[in-house]
Amino acid sequence: MRVFVVLTVAVAALVVGPAASAAPLPVILHVQSAPLAWGDCRLPEILTTVLGRNPDLNVILPKATSRQYPPFPNDRTNIDSLLNWGTEVGGRYLLIVAVDREGLERRKTFSVPVLFHRWETIAVMSGEFRLVDLLKRRLVLAEPFEEKLSAARQFQSSAEDNAADPALHVNAAEKSDLFKSLETRLAERLVDKISRHTRGR
Repeated sequence: MRVFVVLTVAVAALVVGPAASAAPLPVILHVQSAPLAWGDCRLPEILTTVLGRNPDLNVILPKATSRQYPPFPNDRTNIDSLLNWGTEVGGRYLLIVAVDREGLERRKTFSVPVLFHRWETIAVMSGEFRLVDLLKRRLVLAEPFEEKLSAARQFQSSAEDNAADPALHVNAAEKSDLFKSLETRLAERLVDKISRHTRGR
């Protein structure tokens, strides 16, 4: 079952003149994530923290079960449904972050034939994000993303070539810290990217 989170962010206003005061521009963030075996995805909370580092932003994170907001559209690619939903919520921008995969992979990342291999356990998050301008009623950005972070690595002789090497194992505590770091890296990258498109609008 997907987790839906709505986040309303106050963004700096357009500068009309030197004496003009800033007025908040609400940005609605909707995060979709599949449940994880080792815990919940913390991307919504981490995005809130990263956005909150900007003194011009006022971050509001309503409860997902709040009746204040209408249900999110079933199809995140239907621009008309997204525009109607975002307008009803009351935002200026709508940012959708859909995490389709978050997990560990074993990959052979280096190899010298006949001599040795390097196997790695890598944490991976992949999906898509979309930024919708609700005022201008258009899609601003729609891009896939993939964030990776190495968790463990092991060099082996060519004869070994064992993806199940115990040295590549990541325990539960390490997984929790690892995916928190991965989610933080993704949040920082997304905030930087959307800030370039919302600044001064």
